[in-house]
Amino acid sequence: MPQILIEKQRKPPACDACKAKKYHVCTTTPVPRGRPPKNRLPACSSLPPSPPQSLRPRPSPPLPVQPVYKISPACPPLTPEFVAHCLEAVQSTPQYNHPLIATTSIDMDIRAVSFQLHLLPPQSRVLALCIICCASLTSFHPSMLGDGPRPESFVDQNFFLSSSDLFGCGIRRGPAYRALLIEALKAAWELGIILQPSNENAASCYLLDLVEQCDFTGISRPWADAYISHIRALAPIWRSENSHAIPDSAHWVGYLMGDALISARNRTPMLATPNDQLLFCGPPPPSLEALMASLTNSTSVSSLWGSLNSYLYHVIDMVRQLSETVAGDYPRLGPLSEGAALDFLSSLSLMHAILCLLLDHIDRVIATADINSPLILEDMSRTCAYGAISGFTGLVLPFYRELVYREGSDVQVHNQYTYDRLGFLRGKAHDMAILAVRQMARAIRYLPKIHYMPVHWQTVLGWAEFCLEEAQSGVPLSPEFMQDVETITKELKGMGYSLEVASAPKSVALIERLEEHVSRAIADMFLPPELPLVARNTTEPKPNTDYEL
Repeated sequence: MPQILIEKQRKPPACDACKAKKYHVCTTTPVPRGRPPKNRLPACSSLPPSPPQSLRPRPSPPLPVQPVYKISPACPPLTPEFVAHCLEAVQSTPQYNHPLIATTSIDMDIRAVSFQLHLLPPQSRVLALCIICCASLTSFHPSMLGDGPRPESFVDQNFFLSSSDLFGCGIRRGPAYRALLIEALKAAWELGIILQPSNENAASCYLLDLVEQCDFTGISRPWADAYISHIRALAPIWRSENSHAIPDSAHWVGYLMGDALISARNRTPMLATPNDQLLFCGPPPPSLEALMASLTNSTSVSSLWGSLNSYLYHVIDMVRQLSETVAGDYPRLGPLSEGAALDFLSSLSLMHAILCLLLDHIDRVIATADINSPLILEDMSRTCAYGAISGFTGLVLPFYRELVYREGSDVQVHNQYTYDRLGFLRGKAHDMAILAVRQMARAIRYLPKIHYMPVHWQTVLGWAEFCLEEAQSGVPLSPEFMQDVETITKELKGMGYSLEVASAPKSVALIERLEEHVSRAIADMFLPPELPLVARNTTEPKPNTDYEL
């Protein structure tokens, strides 16, 4: 019987890792020779070692689920002529001067492609769409307002001061504005700007949050969250490029204050942390008491701007104080801290005194400006005055509303003493709110007769509702207060040019009721002085307490 020879199979060579146990320096990678065997899988030991976990390429995070949008036929064609018009329109919106937008070259980029947005890089195109969406709220282009009455320029006094069709502009503008907003949102979601920090994406998130404030107040602000997250990631880059300093830190104070006031108004937590405030605005300023003393002893223009920045910095701190001690989610879990409320009231009183000094200084700058002074100085002074007043009034109303809520909540009122103390605190906050109405009207008067503030709709609306409550309370109101009510009512009506929500039934009813009270107050001023006040009041209808705000 022939002997069958069985060839002994050789073991595969050891892998590099095994060899390293014996030879700590040399490594050998097997090199295949000859023809490979058929249908033979390589031994596991001959596979190359896997790279360390830290060196493996990480998969990109998945983009968020994109909402399904329908392209609206109302969307204006983005022609070069319309885009150029929108770039001019957005200059009249103060929020466009944000230092974040200045870090981009979006204006030059749009002009470099001759206003043809499809030629822009993706992130720049999204930012351009957001800018056009903001500009569409002030535009008088036929693509936005159709064939109806419209102004001939951005300073057309004949139209803005005498036209009765401001609401018509807002109504006609609505469909085109919403279509532009949808296009901006679609582009933002498709590119995933909420996940990729860059100057352009951060600016786009800021603008998208801005337009949301016109007619929407939700419990969250996703675009604002992304905006803060982006600038937090970009700050180290900016600091390294600018000798360890954030550019335009003085301007950042005002814009972070505006964002904080939105959180206070919406009764939501602040987005910027104390560390963010230090990073973008610099170290804390002197105390309120020290600021008060410096304003009393100095009248120079240079010290005025420094004092104003310190004041705005303190406004941010007080929004945080309001949230953490009185009106935030955690303080609302238990009874109101009377000490915290008294501390906040004391700070508000000091803030009001500082504000009055600041405004006196600003009025002096405006009054002494002559024809040889640069116009920008007066414009900047008026803008700063408006911002300073907004800081104070933006603190007062949320604080007052919280105390009203606490006083009317059965959970918080345990006994008569507690009820009386809450009533005392609410009364003090109410007195502060009356002062804030005067300052709010003063802020509006600082602005040019023709101005565009559509993003402040919710703020002005809140003060208009407070004024109506006062007018319906039956308490005699001073002529000065009713003049301020008239100013706030006209501001609310003026926003009808930009916003469709101003012509909603609820808004129209509010405006009409305010106008009725103002007209009645004016008529009372011209009644014979010998007619007793009681006799006049008996003929007036009782306040409509069924009106719901």
